[in-house]
Amino acid sequence: METVKPRELQLAARLAEALVYTTGVAGVIAGGLLFREGQAGFALVAWTLTFTAGAALRIAAYAARALADLLVRQARMEERFADLATAEGRPESGGREGPPDPYRRWGGHH
Repeated sequence: METVKPRELQLAARLAEALVYTTGVAGVIAGGLLFREGQAGFALVAWTLTFTAGAALRIAAYAARALADLLVRQARMEERFADLATAEGRPESGGREGPPDPYRRWGGHH
């Protein structure tokens, strides 16, 4: 299984958004032409189908964009966890718990 990059998901979301508008325009034109010819039932079906397809594409675009954002956040969290893991192993912490005393007092930080 291949991993999906956030940029690919964002591109897919943009493409789905473009298809939403294309579907809407095509539905309005097709329904209008059918209504003009006196086939009101078929015009209503065309408008309903294109509205449903547009709504499904809009939901898919939102889902792809949300998944891309989650992947970006996950990558940032993994980097931060790696930084924390390497920071805990550093010898300058001196084995103390908590932050170092900024005033260098005897007895530690109060």
